[in-house]
Amino acid sequence: MESREPQVSEQVFVDRRRDERVNQPESVKVWVDEPSAETEFQAVLVNISCSGFAIRHWRKELSVGQKVRIAFLTKGEIVARVMWNWTVGPVVISGLEREQTAPIIGFGPRTDSAPDLAISRSNARAWFLAAGTGLLVVIGWYLTNKGW
Repeated sequence: MESREPQVSEQVFVDRRRDERVNQPESVKVWVDEPSAETEFQAVLVNISCSGFAIRHWRKELSVGQKVRIAFLTKGEIVARVMWNWTVGPVVISGLEREQTAPIIGFGPRTDSAPDLAISRSNARAWFLAAGTGLLVVIGWYLTNKGW
């Protein structure tokens, strides 16, 4: 006799992002270069990474592959290309890949390896010696001005 229980497959979550994303909600202005005219609208920055970012807006006519110019309040302007759109009711979230090669703040080049932030033993010893010397100078100044 066959089993009539539903077959449940175990899904594995695969993150296809190349870079770590940082949530940074910020108001942005978007310009779309269309053949007839340039369209301008407001959007909200959802998150940002070295190679791209996502914005939330109401414009369903924004298509994949279309070039846009984004103006950030704190970072200046950047040219990007629409990579994907996700529509949930009236809201659209668009994933954008930057095309501009000039670096702007927050859009650094992607690193293949994380920087080594370990403090070397000799560097730690030098900092400890400098802090100890400073502490001795302050204690000496305090004792000489106390008037024993």
